[in-house]
Amino acid sequence: MRPAWLRVDGLRTRLVLVFIAIVLIIAGGTAGAVSLMARSWIYSNAQDVATAQFRDELQSLDGMPVDGLTPANLSQVFPSDLTLITDGEVVHQGSVDPATIPPSFDSGLDSSKLIRFERLDSERILLGMSVNVTDTTAEDGYDNQTLVKAVTVRPLVGVQDKFDDLLRVVGLTLAAGVLVSGLLGFWIASTLVRPLKRLDAAAARAADGDLSVRLPENGVAELAQVTTTFNNMVARNEAVIKGLEESEEQARRFVADVSHELRTPLAALVPVSEILREEIPNLPPDAGAAARIVSSEIGKLTRLVEDLIEMSRHDSQQARLVLDDVDLVELTERTLASRGWTETVELDAPESISTRVDSRRIDIVVANLVGNALRHGSPPVRVELSAEPGYAVIAVVDHGPGILPQDRQAIFRRFYKVDTARGRSEGSGLGLSLAVENIHLHGGTIGVDQVDGHTVFTVHLPIASHEA
Repeated sequence: MRPAWLRVDGLRTRLVLVFIAIVLIIAGGTAGAVSLMARSWIYSNAQDVATAQFRDELQSLDGMPVDGLTPANLSQVFPSDLTLITDGEVVHQGSVDPATIPPSFDSGLDSSKLIRFERLDSERILLGMSVNVTDTTAEDGYDNQTLVKAVTVRPLVGVQDKFDDLLRVVGLTLAAGVLVSGLLGFWIASTLVRPLKRLDAAAARAADGDLSVRLPENGVAELAQVTTTFNNMVARNEAVIKGLEESEEQARRFVADVSHELRTPLAALVPVSEILREEIPNLPPDAGAAARIVSSEIGKLTRLVEDLIEMSRHDSQQARLVLDDVDLVELTERTLASRGWTETVELDAPESISTRVDSRRIDIVVANLVGNALRHGSPPVRVELSAEPGYAVIAVVDHGPGILPQDRQAIFRRFYKVDTARGRSEGSGLGLSLAVENIHLHGGTIGVDQVDGHTVFTVHLPIASHEA
């Protein structure tokens, strides 16, 4: 995995690349323009040097006496690389083929001491100049000067070497500029990224529940303002969460206190309800109906108080597992039989499934799931037991109208009822939440899904549970 500073999508890398790009654009453009101007200057300078040298050579020969305009005599006076032309006749051929001399260039040499030049390529220049020489052998002693056109090709000395040196210096300077800009961009980016990383780490700690985290409010003004905002946000969240935790704790204590307070009068009411139930046949019709209602409501209230007490044990983390080696199939059969569901609920299971669980809590789980299916679903209701590697699976299937997708997680919350989806609820809304708590206490999972039009509650229970 590449380091964070090498990631193209990272802020630090992007800032470094931006700095380098700016230097390349500005410095590269400047270097290119300077190189072009320097190249022109180098050529002009070399051209001026070659022209001056050529002019100095020929000016000293102007008016020079020559004993006859023969090649031998002229070669003693003029440098050997010059092509000499007199009266349109080539007297001596040097570095230039007379046939290649442009007519315009040749016609410009008709005047004495007039120098002409024309650059042939990046390394050569065509030079021409006319001078008068005195022919001492001429018969006319008064008019013995002859115009000699001298043409040659001279190299532009040192042009390429100077240009190569220039390019080398420009390249090194540009590379140094890119390196310095990259380091500068890295330093500036680090000063920006480092506080952001601290802010990210602090936000991660706050997300994990550590609301005491705070950051020093210093550095760049904008980042310091962000840090201040973050600290204020965490402080407000800490205050709100503490308030919610205090309210929740008060609610839990209230439920636990009320549940325990109700146990005493309920302990007295339960025998009374049993006596009333036994006397119903002997009571008048109106009194018997009232007795049945009272007995039924006392039973519901008793179950509600028991559920609340059990939930308060889970909330206070006082719920403990009493583990034993249990045959899950036999435990499920006892659960159905004790509640009179043997005839109404189908059981699909192997001969036995060995587990190590708290039989009382698993009995509550199965009873809650089956009772929920009988109350809110439609027959047939079926309990399917099976074994997977490391898990025992309990599936309760009913043929009711089903549960909407948005309610499939919410039904496991306390006091949540889907009355509009599954008919009138007679329960307290705590059965499924208690089932979840008991399964989680064993280290298992519980969920609900819709399979082929059937509502399926599925429990995955570790075969070998550990003491909570």
